[in-house]
Amino acid sequence: MIQRERGTVRSTSDGCRRYLPVFISFDTRNRILEQEVSPDWEPDIQNQWRENKRAIEAELVQEYGHWHREQKLQNYRSIDAAPFSIVALHNTFLDQIRRSFVAGAYFPALVGACALGERVLNQLVIELRDEYSDHQATTPKLHENGIMKNRALTNWKDCRSALVNWGVISDIVSQEFAELFQLRSRAIHYNRNLDGSDARELALAAVLHIQKVIESQFAPLGGPPRFIEGISGNSFLSTEAEQQPFIRRFFLPSCVLVSPRFEMRHTTDDEGSSWFEVYDDESYQDEYPTLTDEEFASHRSDPARYLPPIQP
Repeated sequence: MIQRERGTVRSTSDGCRRYLPVFISFDTRNRILEQEVSPDWEPDIQNQWRENKRAIEAELVQEYGHWHREQKLQNYRSIDAAPFSIVALHNTFLDQIRRSFVAGAYFPALVGACALGERVLNQLVIELRDEYSDHQATTPKLHENGIMKNRALTNWKDCRSALVNWGVISDIVSQEFAELFQLRSRAIHYNRNLDGSDARELALAAVLHIQKVIESQFAPLGGPPRFIEGISGNSFLSTEAEQQPFIRRFFLPSCVLVSPRFEMRHTTDDEGSSWFEVYDDESYQDEYPTLTDEEFASHRSDPARYLPPIQP
């Protein structure tokens, strides 16, 4: 078994391997806080869940401060769990936006969420547009509007339209961007709606919209067509998805390339935080040079059926 690093480029001997997202971010503490403790559970289970909730609340108070404690806890619950996402360029900024909202800095959270939406939209277009220069949806109008050359793009509608027509984002993600743009206009351009308001309502809506964008566009797990069907416990990018410019640019740097027989070994980073390293069977291709996605799923689901266990 050899250690696999993120972002490895596929070689001719990797036909039996698929990309597994491992460099990801998430915060699911809200899921535990939202879970109702059922009276039908065993007493020990009920007590354990209540203790978990108390521990998370204490952790959040330590993280955000005791001043206005109850409001901060309510704010944290309101913004839902941070979305599962590959680590790209938005993760740090989303964390800052969430922290601003929890702390009660609603207007900075509102503006930050809208700005991050525009930044993500710009990044998607600018990083990917060269891949679609000959695409049938790349009309003369896109060139006239600067979508194909400008370094800064402010027309969200044109950006959304281009990305949808290129197949980069779905109609659902496009609509989330559209809703966020409306909030951007209300936040940045003066109107009386915010007079006398702390902007919490608009900020909450903006945070939830940008989180939906990230959750839908950058999720490191799921099903077809982006991920291979029939594998439990892990999500591997499909061969079809691997060919897409968006996946190549944003997903593969956060992935390891592994055979159906690999291990995740627990470790700690330099700061003492828990993490894991990925080790792969470096000789799997000797027996199985190439695998279809369906075959990969079968091998992963029952490794011992295809090769004897590796001796320690």
